[in-house]
Amino acid sequence: MKLSAPAQRLRTARIVSRSVYTLLLLLLVSTACTRREAFQEESTTDPNEEKVEVYDGKLLGQVIFDSIDYIVPKQELMQPFIREFGDGTVVDRVMIRKVQETKEDKPAYYLVGLGMQNGAFRSMALELDVAGDNSLYLSSKGAKHMCQAAAGCNFCYFTFIGNKITGCECSSNVPGNNCVHKVSERNTLLKGVQLSNSSRR
Repeated sequence: MKLSAPAQRLRTARIVSRSVYTLLLLLLVSTACTRREAFQEESTTDPNEEKVEVYDGKLLGQVIFDSIDYIVPKQELMQPFIREFGDGTVVDRVMIRKVQETKEDKPAYYLVGLGMQNGAFRSMALELDVAGDNSLYLSSKGAKHMCQAAAGCNFCYFTFIGNKITGCECSSNVPGNNCVHKVSERNTLLKGVQLSNSSRR
């Protein structure tokens, strides 16, 4: 049976409207799925989760009985100390020193650099990490202590309580012969430095 022209137009219009409706429905459903997936991906990340910082400690030596076995040659650390001072200090001695006030105190170890700047004494001590096998590592998180001798003072000693450095003291007790103590929580001594012991880490 052949439909009249108006009826045929009405039928065509209905088919087109159904097709448009179906297409809109499919778009709506796909968009909802995409949003749901996005919410699921976002929810898997915990905003309160702390980022794990990689330990950057480098092996410098090891305590064997009461002596220090230097794994990195001391001469190799002079230039990094000069750079760390950053004020023209010329470093001519580097060593690892134990700090322990009494036998009851747990010993701590510091990497120490000594030098001169315009005729005035300078020293720097960086706190080392001690591993279970008594290996000594220097991390960028190691505290940095600096002693700067005032005019008239030839040498500054680090002072300590227990196993922690607390200040600086002039070797001379003459009034006015002082040492300035500066402390930083971090250091950049070995940043970008390739050590000869890298294969032994």
